Amino acid sequence: MNTSELAATLDLLAQALRLLPAQPGQAPGVAAPALAVASQKTLAEWLDVHEQQLRERGYKAQTLKNRGANLKHVRRLWGARPINAIKPHEIATALKQFGPEHSSTARRVLAELRDAYTEAVANGWAENNPAAHLKTPAHKVKRGRLTFATWSAMRDLAQASPQRWVESMLLLALVTGQRRADLAKMRFDDVIVDDEGRQYLRVEQQKEAGKGYGARVEIPLALQLDAIGMTVGQVIEHCRQSAPPGHVLLRKAGGGAIEQSSLSARFHEHIRAVLGDAAHRLHEWPSLHEVRSLSARLYDAQGVDVQTLLGHKHPEMTSLYTDDRGLSAKDWKRVELAPAAG
Repeated sequence: MNTSELAATLDLLAQALRLLPAQPGQAPGVAAPALAVASQKTLAEWLDVHEQQLRERGYKAQTLKNRGANLKHVRRLWGARPINAIKPHEIATALKQFGPEHSSTARRVLAELRDAYTEAVANGWAENNPAAHLKTPAHKVKRGRLTFATWSAMRDLAQASPQRWVESMLLLALVTGQRRADLAKMRFDDVIVDDEGRQYLRVEQQKEAGKGYGARVEIPLALQLDAIGMTVGQVIEHCRQSAPPGHVLLRKAGGGAIEQSSLSARFHEHIRAVLGDAAHRLHEWPSLHEVRSLSARLYDAQGVDVQTLLGHKHPEMTSLYTDDRGLSAKDWKRVELAPAAG
């Protein structure tokens, strides 16, 4: 390149620089480093973009609601800070404010922050992810396990209740081992008959674990839970008789479906009535979800395939449900002798 060509090239570069908008504190026509420009953006500004991306991904309304609740904490804790200025120690310190009683919330907030930063890096908003290598806050399971004796007392109480569906709910949760959302949407026409005349209750679980579908389980109506001496089919018939005709198994007096929150509320009312208000601390009361664990433990003792019933992909998850968290710790475990030979 000769001298005139070099001069022309330099002139073009100078013109291009003069066209760049000036940043605060920057002289016109002087290019700012990319990091300096990015560091002026706050995390909250990126979250505005990030949340719009989440809405465009086709998540269910409840998923968006849950993630939105976590992102509110992210905004509150770090939103005003420049996105490239937040350090790992700041995040770890802020998460401590949740305390042991809300450790599960701290875990969800950290996971949400990690995801937000991963997307920010991919979109050129951040240079790195300060939450990437932080240790997840320890989470000690505090909710008490539900015993069969407590469940039975709750059923006895429910039998005297004018809301007959409460007993049906307790029975249905125990014999199927399904989650609250799946109990609420079970329908009579979910029962199918195979080519050999065997009946099954089909459950397409709403718990998706990041997939676009939930586990699909067919529960034989002939499956009997020995602890109560009832089959799935008999419990479905109990549901049919407990309220006026309707499409769903659990129905109000008028035949309409019952809100999930109402299922939990009636469960909590009954367990407090049975055990007394002082039986557990605020965050330690067994919830309706604990019937799923009780079901798993009872069926496991019968030798039923609990992993398939619960819809778990991995046996490690099933083991969390069959663990009674110390309820049987004081029971004597007898060592059985091998049968005598010959």
